Amino acid sequence: MRIGELEIAIIDIITFTGILITLLTGVLNLFQNKKTLYINNITRFRVIWITTLRAHIASLKELSNITNLYIRTKDGSNKVEYRRELDKIVSLIKMHLNFTGKLDIELISKVEELKATLNSYLLIYYCKNAIKSAERNEDITTKFYEAIDVISEKKILKEFLAMANSYKNVEHKNNTHLLNLLELKNEVKSVYRDDLQLINNIVEKSDYIVSNYENEIESLNRDIDELVQICLKAEWIRCKVETRIWPYNKYNEERVITKLKDEYKNISHKMQTYK
Repeated sequence: MRIGELEIAIIDIITFTGILITLLTGVLNLFQNKKTLYINNITRFRVIWITTLRAHIASLKELSNITNLYIRTKDGSNKVEYRRELDKIVSLIKMHLNFTGKLDIELISKVEELKATLNSYLLIYYCKNAIKSAERNEDITTKFYEAIDVISEKKILKEFLAMANSYKNVEHKNNTHLLNLLELKNEVKSVYRDDLQLINNIVEKSDYIVSNYENEIESLNRDIDELVQICLKAEWIRCKVETRIWPYNKYNEERVITKLKDEYKNISHKMQTYK
């Protein structure tokens, strides 16, 4: 074969074409192997992430079990170790979630709300027993103030302010969310100052408050169950979708989560009808 003034044999063309095809095949295999290795690593770490998150959620469920809580609060002492463990588990869960993801933000919010309710549940028992431990009326205020100083949860302090306003038939202030922890403590002490009847009202209303907290804890646990199951299922779907070949490897997070939420509601409704 002659190209211009250059004469090329057919065998040379075939050889060159073979080399070119081999080179292109090698490059494509290299990229494919890198992609496969990347997908395998991502999938493996996602499996580890899912397993670890499940373990942390299981620990949180154990800490928030109503029966276990009742046993822990029976003596009314300040459960420092329990609250440290609760803080640790909540922090680990938050660090495993994406603070920019819509579903993750919902889950973080519910976990934080559950933590506040659990702490308040413990502290209302502690405060109740502190007041009841006063041997004389003159000691009631001192014991109450000591209990308030120990409290590190805004939720229970706001509860005390609401109880005081209800007892005095005073309109509830709407700016309590602007107060920091120390300001809330001082506000509670100011409202309850030397009013023994108002302080003893906490003891009388404590069972009612505890019952409300128990209902709130159960409701939050159900919400967390739903969000966690949807979150884990969505992550599995993401793993499967992203391992497909282009263009079928595009993951639409919002559409998947919306579909899973609808499916979860339908299944929950069916389960309720079977009971």
